[in-house]
Amino acid sequence: MFLHMPDQPDQALAALLKRLREDRNVTQEQLAFDAGITASALSRIERGLNSPGWMTVKRIIDTLDVTLLELAADLERMA
Repeated sequence: MFLHMPDQPDQALAALLKRLREDRNVTQEQLAFDAGITASALSRIERGLNSPGWMTVKRIIDTLDVTLLELAADLERMA
């Protein structure tokens, strides 16, 4: 399965990343630090203002202990 990362912010991805973080009781600041991005960048991603690059998504989901397959399946269910 191929996960397409569009040029425009994807609201479903933004909402899913936020939900995954909140489900794990992790703050934006902690997730951003652990994923090697700024808290400001994570905030903009979660609000759907920025489209994260592939490597940024990978770092975020790795930090949240979510596989790409799980992410893709969750996105498919939201579609």
